[in-house]
Order: sequence, then C-alpha cells, then structure tokens
Amino acid sequence: MEKIIMFGICGKMGKSISGELIKEKEIELVGGFDIINTGVDIGEFLTGKKTGYKIHDSYEDIKKLNPDIIVDFTTADSANKNINWAIDNNLNIIVGTTGLSKEDLRKIEGRALKSNSKTLIVPNFSIGAAVMIKISRMISKYFELPNRLRSSHDKKKDAPSGTSLLTAEEISLENSFGESRLKIGEAETIEGSRGGFTGGIHIHSVRLPGLLAHQQVIFGTKGQTLSIRHDSIDRSSFYPGVILAIRNLDKLSNFTFGLDKLIDI
Repeated sequence: MEKIIMFGICGKMGKSISGELIKEKEIELVGGFDIINTGVDIGEFLTGKKTGYKIHDSYEDIKKLNPDIIVDFTTADSANKNINWAIDNNLNIIVGTTGLSKEDLRKIEGRALKSNSKTLIVPNFSIGAAVMIKISRMISKYFELPNRLRSSHDKKKDAPSGTSLLTAEEISLENSFGESRLKIGEAETIEGSRGGFTGGIHIHSVRLPGLLAHQQVIFGTKGQTLSIRHDSIDRSSFYPGVILAIRNLDKLSNFTFGLDKLIDI
C-alpha cells in the first residue's frame, strides 16, 4: 500500500485527482497540503466521509506522515519550493504543476540526480497528449515545417504551456527546422502574428473560457499537411496518467521530465 500526499489538494486539479486517488485500493491518500482548509479531514473535503487524514500547511507535518510519494498540483513558485524540499528530505515527488523555468528545471535536475529520491515532472498528464508528443517526434523527419496550436482555459497562467514547450523540444530533437523566426522577406504587420518560436517551431497559444486543454500539431511539406489533435474535455482525462506515473515511478531515473517517457511506442 503506497502512501500518497496531495500538495495543492484544494485547487481544481488537486481536488479532481485526489477524488479519484481516494477510491484506489492499492493506494492510500494519507493527507493533503494547502494554505486553506488546514485541519479539515480530506475524506470529508473530497467525498463527505471522514478518513482520519487531514489537510496540513506544514512541511514538518508532512514529513511525519512518511509518504511514499508526493503529488504536486500547486503553482510554479510553490512547486519549486516543494520539489527542492522533497529532494532534500529524500521524498519521491510527481509534479503536474507547469510554469517552471528552464533554469528552475536545470537546477532541480542537478539536485535530483544527486539525491536518494525520484522526481518526475509532467507538463500534461493526459496519456493522449503523451502519445501525441511521441508520434510528433517520430514523424517530424518526414516534413519540412511544423506549427503548434495550443488552446487552454482562460485561467491558465503560463503561455506557452509546458505541453507546448515539451512537444517542440521533442520534435526538435528529431529534426532541425532552423533558427530564424521569420523567413527571408517575411514581415509581421502586427508584432507576434506568427506566434512564439522555439527550436524552429512556431507556437500559438489560445486562452478562452469554455476550453480546458487542447493541442494540435500541424506538419507541412510539398502538396500536403498532416494534423494531429488531442482534446481534454474534462479534468478526469489527466487521472489515468497520474496513476500510471504513481505505479511506475520506481522504473524511472532520479529525474524524469514528461509522461511520454512511460509510453512505449
């Protein structure tokens, strides 16, 4: 029986994922960590039925619970502190929080690889999105140029999203699409019209009410295009990826970035 603690349990993602974790027979959700609802029973908070496990706001309280894995759905600043604290205390941590900078990730990786714990950082827990990333990398060598369109709800704080950046990074590992954001002779009449740019790939971020998480990769070459699209229409779409990560964390190195590393295709 693995003991799990959810950091950010009172947030939308934390509550949604915790509501599923608490139903698992081989997993025990032994606590939550948040700045609100401190002392509230997590079972009462999630399902209306008490479990005896509570929401805490102290690292020391969390350490006393001796969890096997911490799952983090907080904010970038909080996650950065939480990850480093977990590493310092030899605790395994799975992170679904996005917005961590490249410098943050570089430092975390260096510390994690020297530690006795495992750190898995996942920009998108949807298995469909992970499959999409792997397929996009596999086929990119057959096309001249990809574009990325990423649409999310209007409360998402980071743009481009972590999913967009990981997709672009994985594609660029397979094929080099150049370093110039605009082609020779091309001009933007409105700055930013061609979107963001990284690894030779243009990224367009859409933020609208009514959306959750949607991604499309469009590849083009002479006389044809190929589009790959994935849609998360409910937060429950992220749960299969979370449970996959929990059940397979011991197979990974001390630092892993992306759920696609657990997808075998």
